[in-house]
Amino acid sequence: MSPSRQRSFAHGIAWNLAGAGIPLVFAFLAIPILLSGYGNARFGFLTIVWSLIGYFSIFDFGIGRALTKVVSDRIGAGSTGDIGDITATALRVMLLLGVLAAVIIELAAPKLVGLLKIDASLLREAVASLRILGVSIPFVILSAGLIGILEAHNQFQSINTIRLMMGLLNFAAPLVMLHWSNHLVPATISLAISRVVTTSLYFTRVGRLESISTSSRSFEKRHIRELLGFGGWITVSNLVSPLMAQLDKVVIGGVVALALLPFYSVPADLVNRFSFAPISMVGVFFPAFAATWASRNRAALPPMYASASKAMCAAMLPAALCLYAFASEGLGVWMGHDFSVRSAPLLRWLAVGLLVNSMARIPHAFLQAIGRPSVTAKLHMLELPIYGGGLWLLLTHFGILGAAIAWTGRMTLDFLLLVACANVAFPELAKKSLLLIFAVFAGISLMLGVGSVGPMWLKVLAASLISVTSLGYAFDTLTQIRRHD
Repeated sequence: MSPSRQRSFAHGIAWNLAGAGIPLVFAFLAIPILLSGYGNARFGFLTIVWSLIGYFSIFDFGIGRALTKVVSDRIGAGSTGDIGDITATALRVMLLLGVLAAVIIELAAPKLVGLLKIDASLLREAVASLRILGVSIPFVILSAGLIGILEAHNQFQSINTIRLMMGLLNFAAPLVMLHWSNHLVPATISLAISRVVTTSLYFTRVGRLESISTSSRSFEKRHIRELLGFGGWITVSNLVSPLMAQLDKVVIGGVVALALLPFYSVPADLVNRFSFAPISMVGVFFPAFAATWASRNRAALPPMYASASKAMCAAMLPAALCLYAFASEGLGVWMGHDFSVRSAPLLRWLAVGLLVNSMARIPHAFLQAIGRPSVTAKLHMLELPIYGGGLWLLLTHFGILGAAIAWTGRMTLDFLLLVACANVAFPELAKKSLLLIFAVFAGISLMLGVGSVGPMWLKVLAASLISVTSLGYAFDTLTQIRRHD
């Protein structure tokens, strides 16, 4: 890898971290105000709105990711003449799919709201808000395609500048609306307008790309087959994975009560937002796995796999450890004592799941890097009914705590299945996979140990020492991986 490519890649990672990390900080400050201003029931519905906006992006049928692949291939081969046609074809198909998704939401809104245990006085308000959300879906889907094109052109700064604005508006827009009303309709209108604005910015940036501006932009049916051919298995994962990711919130709203949803959704959203860190790291590991596999230097893969596993565990352990050990105190300062009493046990379970899920990204990236994306899609299909049944059962017996237990259980099952599949695909990983599993259970043991420490000063000292040591080890390991590449 040339120095210029190394600098470019590091630049992209930094922007990816900023694009996801800064909104996380803003959300930390905004959520207590939103919860207080909108109330439990309305804020609970807002969390579902945020979830649905992300979930309905599956209607791009994998074309967004396929665009990154296809356009990157053209750029790498120096054959950029038809990139404009590919872009025009993909965006028109995605717009059509987005309109279809919007129509579905408009028609199904009353039934979707009816699935939730929502107060009768909020029914009309919730249905209207969901229909407003539907209008923004075509723009959400178009954004996925536009981002895919920009990623292929290595435009990470542009992507994350706009993504940063979108992440801030996701919370700032409803906050601004509180000055006039705490009803759902103004808040949802502000979110829809935010999507329109950011999609327009993505579109403008794509239009400035030389490969787009200097080429024809005609609709070509042959490109549809190329794009959908690559996006097939990705589409399956995109259908099932977000469904599992949002199933807990929907089932809580339907089985328990919508007013209790914030006690789960706030810690769950907090944990979920930490996933930007492992995703950024996998962005480094994935091309390393793929390049080594393609070079047929297969003997280098097991030590690289082990190094990636150790780096991931060491990098994510401090976050998971602090969330677990200081769940009660942190939520008390952030959301208040009463909220902390009900949510702290959930956050502890979710923190364990965060570490396990982060580690699962290593075998997941490995399987896709060696050309086995169908494996991850099939695992998602296998896990969905197991998770759905377990979630329902645990919610029935343990209330909202059961949702946290079910989520961490699913992460553990996914991790073990991915490790097993990676071993089957490449048996030379067997010994390194044992190391990966050991690292996970060692990390969980440290979390439990520090969390059980009584005196606060001793708990802080232990967490600080472990975190500093762990991050230093992660940095050293990552440096070795780069030298190995």
